[in-house]
Amino acid sequence: MKKIKLLCSLLVISLLIGSCSGSKETQKNEPKRERTYIERYEDAVKLFEEKKYYKGLEDFSYVVFNAPGSDIADDAQFYLASSHYEMKEYLVAIDEYQQLLRRWPSSDLYEETRFKIAECYYKQSPGYQRDQQYILKAIKAYQDFIDEYPFSEQRNNAEQRILELRTGLATKIYEAGELYMILREWNAAIITFQEVIDSYYDTDVINETYLAIASCHSKLKQREEMIVMLNKVDSEKLSKSQKLQYDKLMKLSTEWPE
Repeated sequence: MKKIKLLCSLLVISLLIGSCSGSKETQKNEPKRERTYIERYEDAVKLFEEKKYYKGLEDFSYVVFNAPGSDIADDAQFYLASSHYEMKEYLVAIDEYQQLLRRWPSSDLYEETRFKIAECYYKQSPGYQRDQQYILKAIKAYQDFIDEYPFSEQRNNAEQRILELRTGLATKIYEAGELYMILREWNAAIITFQEVIDSYYDTDVINETYLAIASCHSKLKQREEMIVMLNKVDSEKLSKSQKLQYDKLMKLSTEWPE
């Protein structure tokens, strides 16, 4: 009798184990449920917030190409571009941001996208000493943004960027003028410094440019021209060494040798 009960118990256990393993095997063989485009978008946004930008690219792209008429398509495109931006792939980001402008011109993200394109050019610019093409593109992009959105919250930032970039360009020209001064090419230096005055009058470089031109005129024995430039200098904004040079020239203007 005990043997019969033991056999029955073993049979029940075997059936239960078989049932469980069969159930697991069935689950393994079942095809994985395809995520909806909304689920893909939400997963990608989560990855973006976790700064796992590369991992979210595929899902953002899926939404853009498979649900272009959805309410979140332009958001996905913006996140796609911003992922490249965060990965410092600025030229790729520009292309993706421009895709948003072309495909969703009525998007609520249009204004922000315009500003981000300018930011990409700014980030891509290598500094005023090197190739200036992206500096010029950034300045234009910021200026176009200001012209189109004069009351934007980003206006002040755009203006500051423009001033910074223009100051860099002015500095490069100023340094070229200084090189002419080292070579004692006074007229060439004046012509070069004049370009700063003509094109970059709104930058901080303008004050030291007036002083440099005054110095060149002193070397050329042109007292009147020197005084004109000295009168334009704001001595309060000069460095210590520049202030010494300014004082020297001012003294020279009153004690000009006959």
